[in-house]
Amino acid sequence: MTTLQHPLITTHDPRPTIHDPLLMHPTAEAHLAWYFESNIWKGLSYRGVRTLKFPSDMWNYQEILFEHDIQWIVETGTRHGGSALFFADLMEAKQAEGKVITIDPFPEFPQHYPGHPRIEFLPLDSGAPETVEKVRSMLPEKRGKIFMIFDSDHSAAHVKRELDVWVPFLKKGDYLLVEDTIVNGHPVRPDFGPGPLEAVQEYAAAHPGQLIPDLARQQKFGASFAWGGYFIKA
Repeated sequence: MTTLQHPLITTHDPRPTIHDPLLMHPTAEAHLAWYFESNIWKGLSYRGVRTLKFPSDMWNYQEILFEHDIQWIVETGTRHGGSALFFADLMEAKQAEGKVITIDPFPEFPQHYPGHPRIEFLPLDSGAPETVEKVRSMLPEKRGKIFMIFDSDHSAAHVKRELDVWVPFLKKGDYLLVEDTIVNGHPVRPDFGPGPLEAVQEYAAAHPGQLIPDLARQQKFGASFAWGGYFIKA
């Protein structure tokens, strides 16, 4: 069972962690592991477009958009485009000022992908400083809050690159979501190697106080593909 804790709390788990002092409930963790390992998530779709998510996470995300009055979304990892379409529909429904900017050098859009007036696609490296500058140029100077979601290359090295370039770009009150913190044995894919959770831990240790964990949102449904990855920019 995965232990995620505050850095000032000591437990018998030797892994350094920075998050929730409470354990994921064993039943919730078992459900998450079953859902992931049975590959059900690979068949999840939104409006006929494939999206690789945990269903309760998508519900969490739409609540975040309205609760925090999100006006722009920046997504790394477009893949098939299902999540970009999901976010764009929500932005349209709330009549947000901005769009969904989705970034992926190797997207896999299906031929029937319908497109959306609120989606802007950038075929770029999400960890490159020039990509950040491109996105900055697309936003108004007095922009509303951003929901930023990392869901691209899940290696620790790449996620750390994303954190290094994007966290300084974010403003106070912006929301950052780091997906797939569950790999590398947290609790799935123990063979994966260092992944998003390790990158978040490394970044937070080097930059204390920049990201505030949103523990209530993380815990709402008991389990999440982004467990330990919900943050508000300080």
